[in-house]
Amino acid sequence: MIFHGTKNGFHVSIRQLATEQHDLIIKYCGELSIFVLKSEHVPSGIPGLDEILGGGYPRGRVILITGGPGSGKTMMAMQFLLDGVNRFDERGVFVSLEETRHHLITETSNFGWDIEKYEKKNQIAIVDASPLRQVSKEGDQGGEQPLTSLSTPPEQEKGVRIRGPDFSIQALTTVIRSYVRVTRATRIVVDPITSLSLQFLDSHQRRGAIIDLLESLIGMGTTSLVTTEIASQFSFENGHREIPPEEYLCHGVLILHNSHVAGRGMVSAIEIEKMRECKHDRQLHPYSITEQGIAVYSERFLG
Repeated sequence: MIFHGTKNGFHVSIRQLATEQHDLIIKYCGELSIFVLKSEHVPSGIPGLDEILGGGYPRGRVILITGGPGSGKTMMAMQFLLDGVNRFDERGVFVSLEETRHHLITETSNFGWDIEKYEKKNQIAIVDASPLRQVSKEGDQGGEQPLTSLSTPPEQEKGVRIRGPDFSIQALTTVIRSYVRVTRATRIVVDPITSLSLQFLDSHQRRGAIIDLLESLIGMGTTSLVTTEIASQFSFENGHREIPPEEYLCHGVLILHNSHVAGRGMVSAIEIEKMRECKHDRQLHPYSITEQGIAVYSERFLG
């Protein structure tokens, strides 16, 4: 985006905008100043991924990560939050619509990630928000654990129920906003929105719920990752892929492929289907799940 101008008032307004969300480059051509606003990128935390993203995720946007079971969606999202805390002191909220907090912490410990340590420091919050689990009196007491700095979890404080039969998108977004406020988070993960298809059986209700959730995330101004199962997304009609609403609303879409290649067996590859505000790579690149997490091999190509 390019702006032209020489008046001081115009210069100040551009500088203010640039300091809020963008890097500013000023080029002088004679008496005319040309302002170039470059979108700020947020590192993904995945080795090799930023190289093909063109620098990282666009800040303040919502990115969709889709893939089959075991493709590494949850891991990729968690690495994003951990990298934010460890390298940039940017706090995060992880909203789980499928795994319990206990299972999530146990699984991530296999990669040497001590999530509870970050919880105690009020750096990462885990929100157990599965709409599929019924809330019992015992579950209310032993479900979500409050952050150490909080006497009461935000959802209990507001009297909002986000699990079981009372689940609603409005309640969920209210709780997310509360956790973002309390932790001062700038990064959010919602994993996976596929669970909403089981809560909202009617296709129109499901579509509306997903749209409401994504619009709420966009409105929060955080950099957000949303995951979904590739099976629910890739349906075909008359030989053409039906594009789900989340792809239209999200600013970027990453697809994690698991394909069988002759002579090589199962190969995992990542594709950047779209990424607004980024000059991204459009090739298929292999990736692997290592003991430290996901790594993308940006120098290699498939296909």
